[in-house]
Amino acid sequence: MTSIVKYTADGSTQEYSIPFDYVARDDVVVKVAGANSAFSFINDTSIILNTVPASGELIVIKRQTPTSPLVDFTDGSTLYEADLDLSARQARFLAEEAIDQAKQTIA
Repeated sequence: MTSIVKYTADGSTQEYSIPFDYVARDDVVVKVAGANSAFSFINDTSIILNTVPASGELIVIKRQTPTSPLVDFTDGSTLYEADLDLSARQARFLAEEAIDQAKQTIA
């Protein structure tokens, strides 16, 4: 899976790695034992949970890219590489998330 990572809590670890890319930090969601969990970013690839999960609890970190367009192209405007890249990145992330969701549903 490219947009979801799962960890099993050991009762002492609060820091976890985010092995996938995302557009904005708001797109990263953390669930502990099925419930949303508060966290902070250490850097772009690591988070720290506000509370230590109990040993054996499932921690799921996933990306939830917004489905509304992040770029609005208009006739007669200049096409910028950054806008094209962002639009393509959003489409790729949404496709990866749909594939990951389908794989989880089948499993």
